[in-house]
Amino acid sequence: MELTELLKPLAGTPQTTTALVVLLLPLLAFFMLFCFGKRLPRRGDWLAIGISAITFILSVYLFTQTWNAETYHTRTTWFSLPSTIVSDFTAGILLDNLTVLMLVIVTFISTLVQLFSVGYMHADSGYSRYFAYLGLFTFSMLGIVLVDNLLLLFMFWELVGLSSYLLIGFWYHKPAAIAANKKAFLVNRVGDIGLLLGLFAFYTYFRTFDLEALRALISTGNWINNNFILNYSLNGELWQLELSTVLLTLAGLGLFMGCVGKSAQFPLQVWLPDAMQGPTPVSSLIHAATMVAAGVYLVARCYAFFTPDALTVIAIVGAITALVGALAALNQYDIKAVLAFSTISQLGYMVMGMGTGAYDASLFHLTTHAFFKAALFLNAGIIIHAMHRGLHHSHLENIDAQDIRNMGGLRKTMPFTFYSYLLATAALAGIPLTSGFLSKDAILSVAWAWAQTMSTNGNLLYFIVPATGFVVVVLTAYYMTRHMWFMFFGSFRSPFDVQQIRFSPKLETECVMLVPVVILAILSLGIFFSLNPLSFSGSWVTAGIGLNNMSLMLLAENLVQAVRLQDDTNHLPHILIGVASALLAAAGIAIALIKYNRKTSDDLVYEQPKGVFAKLSYNHFYLDQLYNYSLVQPTLLLSRTLYRVDKRVIDYTLNYGSKWLVVLSKMVGWFDRLVVDGLVWLVGALSKVFGMLGRNLQNGKVQSYYAYSLFGFILIILYIVLF
Repeated sequence: MELTELLKPLAGTPQTTTALVVLLLPLLAFFMLFCFGKRLPRRGDWLAIGISAITFILSVYLFTQTWNAETYHTRTTWFSLPSTIVSDFTAGILLDNLTVLMLVIVTFISTLVQLFSVGYMHADSGYSRYFAYLGLFTFSMLGIVLVDNLLLLFMFWELVGLSSYLLIGFWYHKPAAIAANKKAFLVNRVGDIGLLLGLFAFYTYFRTFDLEALRALISTGNWINNNFILNYSLNGELWQLELSTVLLTLAGLGLFMGCVGKSAQFPLQVWLPDAMQGPTPVSSLIHAATMVAAGVYLVARCYAFFTPDALTVIAIVGAITALVGALAALNQYDIKAVLAFSTISQLGYMVMGMGTGAYDASLFHLTTHAFFKAALFLNAGIIIHAMHRGLHHSHLENIDAQDIRNMGGLRKTMPFTFYSYLLATAALAGIPLTSGFLSKDAILSVAWAWAQTMSTNGNLLYFIVPATGFVVVVLTAYYMTRHMWFMFFGSFRSPFDVQQIRFSPKLETECVMLVPVVILAILSLGIFFSLNPLSFSGSWVTAGIGLNNMSLMLLAENLVQAVRLQDDTNHLPHILIGVASALLAAAGIAIALIKYNRKTSDDLVYEQPKGVFAKLSYNHFYLDQLYNYSLVQPTLLLSRTLYRVDKRVIDYTLNYGSKWLVVLSKMVGWFDRLVVDGLVWLVGALSKVFGMLGRNLQNGKVQSYYAYSLFGFILIILYIVLF
């Protein structure tokens, strides 16, 4: 196979041109708002929302043109290097089912979040800057979705990291926000190192970053004696590639490290709860459709590059993350912290699904999660906004507006918020007839079948992965019921009139904030994703993004079979999995209701985590402290030690060494002037004296010569007499 032929330029189409417009419009909004936002009417919010709405409309158009119809790909040569072992570096846009699905999700959520932000952020001094950052964020995510090669994807990947840094630390006057955005930025760089190594590994092996070319090359390889053999030509020169399973597995896990960082997987999930320091609409955008979804999207886009061993590791990491996130959410009291740990847990579900071969189910859950999690965060924003309003009217400052222990009874005061929150919560908990039930059921069904296939050799440990998924179902239902009970049931527990949190006697909040959450809550129903809201098998999402629609000849069929699970006899009936999931969710709800229905208002106000497990859960198993003492503090100690060595040893040596060198140079100069130059002068002076003496002796006078002779004669006589 000729690699140059695979990388030949492809002419653009109206669809790819439209996609390029969709990509660049948010960047235009960023520059306009960042440079001129304060001078524009309404500080430019209309420009940001209008451009976002246009990108959404264009994305829907691309969806109708591409979904289950055709793939559009345009490619051009970016730059070339004069070498026979380096292929041309290309850049292009790829439109397929996965791309247009993500385009619609990102632009839709972004538009609703920006509309919501008009009410939430209207009094903020950085209003135009906020919308500018949202435009940059959206541009970065759309770049990840649209590009067709790993190098460009990595560039947009880093730009997403920069955008999230700016948004998480938007309120830069708050030390906690600055600490949070630095933490998010640095932790993500740890994962990005692995991603960069994975990119370099694949380029070293296959001499290209192009995703379509990589898939084509891998699909033509063969396994011989447990080694991957591939023959291809580059610039007319034949290349034979021979790789072991370990090398390909490590390269794939390098790519997955990017997902571990960006999608907050264990053990790098510690940045996501702290990211709540940004404005609540930013939290919604990060958690629903952009930053954290990027990692799962990366795994999906590179799915053909993972060996079964790599996928097994991915499944285990996802299961651990789902469990740890759910356990940490059990005892949180900050309204956004509960949702943040929930996001970690649900991302673990998606990654677990990817590892077990539930490729389409994981992307299905990414889609449904985008809607109900955005609804939850925006609803949380409404509640926080309302609590701040009540505290402002009551002139109270020492009450935490985000602590659910200070809430209660809000279902009567904020009915629209309650019902939309309830619907989104039901979807998150996996209650039947909701979208979350369908996507979770799909992941659990495939995970169970994967465990059956992988355990044919008698190793039943693989069943730990789907069993963990079922346990997380119970935990999710429990902590979300607890969450709802604290906020909406019982009596209001803050020391002011609950009616003061309403926007007006007739409205619980601004309409511009209420409309987006109602839309998102309605889209949490399963009917929008499957005509049969009790079965995922008829979902249009899974039908459009299934593995059957990909050219997935991973490395060889004997390795692919562990992933593709085509034998239906290995699957438990989906109805049994669905019933089990629903019953477990009901059990979690019942346990929470029994526990908290007995508690009085005072019990809820003063509740604290008690017991070892509760404290572990509340403190996220002390992972932050563990990393602080095992990594951060030793690094700081090493840096301080190196600083002291630099200041007290190296600088001291250089400073005082230079001083002694000056002294030595002065001594050498003195010696040179007084001794060396003095001796030279003395020789000259003596020569002059002796010359003068000799000249005086030879004066031409007979009397002088006679006197000198007499004097010499007398000296000779004295010498003879004396000696």
